[in-house]
Amino acid sequence: MREVRASAPGKVNLTLRVGAPTPDGYHPLVTVFEALDLRETVTVRTSKTPGVRVETVAYLPDGSVDEATTRAMADLDPQAHLAVRAARVLQRLAAAGPWASTAAGLSIRVDKRVPVAGGMAGGSADAAAALVACNELWQLGLGAEQLEAIGRSLGADVPACLAGGIALGTGRGDHMSVLCEGDEAGAQHHWVMLLAHEGLSTPSVFREFDRLDAEHAPALAEPTPEEVAALCAGPEELCHCLVNDLQAPALRLRPELADTIAAACHAGALAVTLSGSGPTVAVLARDAEHARSLADALSAAPTVARAIPTHGPARGTRIESTEAI
Repeated sequence: MREVRASAPGKVNLTLRVGAPTPDGYHPLVTVFEALDLRETVTVRTSKTPGVRVETVAYLPDGSVDEATTRAMADLDPQAHLAVRAARVLQRLAAAGPWASTAAGLSIRVDKRVPVAGGMAGGSADAAAALVACNELWQLGLGAEQLEAIGRSLGADVPACLAGGIALGTGRGDHMSVLCEGDEAGAQHHWVMLLAHEGLSTPSVFREFDRLDAEHAPALAEPTPEEVAALCAGPEELCHCLVNDLQAPALRLRPELADTIAAACHAGALAVTLSGSGPTVAVLARDAEHARSLADALSAAPTVARAIPTHGPARGTRIESTEAI
């Protein structure tokens, strides 16, 4: 039997521009992602028992187990777990190749550090890590473009988690162009992610956007070279670039998020934006010390469930270890 461990980053949207829905109901997007050092780790192991089994353990920022989230993930239908769906795609490919004898059974463990339902692509990071791990496990030899195409079929944010760094997403936000590579040795952007007490449904935010905002949505345009330079520069330049067309509809659905944003501004944040469709609020800091100070101050805000310091741009999905067992 073999075991492979891979990790993938969560994300924050630096920019998120949304167009009016097309006839098929999807929205064209132009978005810039930044990968964060909050990483999901997926361990895959061949098994003599047919089928795919998954176990998820969620962790708090201090490294202790998040018992409530871990229990909730145990109750999730395995077929709805993005890591399982990703693994099954590659399992079908492996069954037709030289590793067919090991492809019938698979065990998956997900060590989850990206908050659930927070607009930070935790589920997509699970899928990205599972794709890379299974590709290595069964020696399928799929390249980055092939993995991205498979990831696109699983979820719009999966390609961003595969790519890492700071990346431009077009189409439905799932066609990636890396603007600058992730560099964990020298983080440029320090953030505090402010989690809400309740989740917020992405479809409901888009429906609210369609109700009041879509009619006035401007024509979508990719960032200019000057804007790309600012997005990839330090926090003083980045702070002028943050924009999210889903922030207004999300705040109409959850007015208390405005209190969170106001608290962050009052605490001295360089800039504040909603992460994706929310409800997590992303707070840009000057440096690591400033991020820790903001996290300490904002963790007591009544509308904040948890304040998590993090940084980016982080590297994309990568193999952490391989082992014969």
